[in-house]
Amino acid sequence: MDVSIVIPTWRGRTLLEAYLPSVIAAADYYRCNQGTNAEIIIVEDAGGDDTLPWLRSQYGDKVIVLEHEKNLGFCAACGTGFIHARFPVVLLLNNDVRLKTDCIAPMIGHFKHPDVFAVTGKMLSQRGDVFCNGGKVGRFRRGMWSSYQNYDTLEPAPGDFSGLSFAAIGAFSAYDREKFLQLGGFDQLTAMYEDVDISYRGWKRGWLIKYEPRSVAHHDANQTMKRRYKGRSRDMLARRSRLIMHWILLHDRLMFGQHLTLIAAQLLASWILLDWTFYWALFTGLRNIEEIRKKRKEARQTAARSDRELLRLLNHFYQTAPIKLL
Repeated sequence: MDVSIVIPTWRGRTLLEAYLPSVIAAADYYRCNQGTNAEIIIVEDAGGDDTLPWLRSQYGDKVIVLEHEKNLGFCAACGTGFIHARFPVVLLLNNDVRLKTDCIAPMIGHFKHPDVFAVTGKMLSQRGDVFCNGGKVGRFRRGMWSSYQNYDTLEPAPGDFSGLSFAAIGAFSAYDREKFLQLGGFDQLTAMYEDVDISYRGWKRGWLIKYEPRSVAHHDANQTMKRRYKGRSRDMLARRSRLIMHWILLHDRLMFGQHLTLIAAQLLASWILLDWTFYWALFTGLRNIEEIRKKRKEARQTAARSDRELLRLLNHFYQTAPIKLL
């Protein structure tokens, strides 16, 4: 199956110098061994540095370079890449990801199943000594979904393992291009939480998200984000986006009632603990209430799987699959 590799970047020449050669090598390996096409698209999000001329001079014959005239952010940069991608599966990468040469084929193989929306791979630290991301474990606790825990397969991983992942991590995941665009791509309202948000939208449409442990990449998180966002701003945006995701996509009455109870409790607790970040996240999120209501209505109309059905599906998998929680 042909694949497009999309890499959004912002002032990322140093990172691309270090990691782009591994992406090119993996794409070449995939072409040679699968007899298919693979293109690499880099979307430069108006970083204002010398990334563009450097890319064109060094890799003009190996990558397609797209340029934003003004900075639009990560979600929009990904959208530009997906729109311009020519092939049915898009492998989305951060610019600070180093690919293992043979990592592409195992991920792409899952898309033979028409219900697969996305496949996420295994990520280790750049040194390979720390497990960073695997299959994402989704738990609904005290009124909110959490996706901080990972799992991996029991060793050795069976070749036919077909694991479920609550989310496909934007740093290293493959997506069905048509389904991604059908969902409208990443939602700017949930920036900094956009990959979990679109994963949940995919689950609600009745699609599947898989984990492929044979597809390995190396990544030290947030190398670009640390330069782009200062202090607590990343945490503030992520907390707001997590709230907005629930307001739009959580439709089960009992589960949504638990969410509202949580907010009421946090209003009091945050006052006592002087956690002003929660108040910022809550009230700046509510400024978008009209757009949130519109998107909530649309999400309810297109849902093919309920929140409760997803919860049962995931819990059954965690209880019966040959996995270890990390």
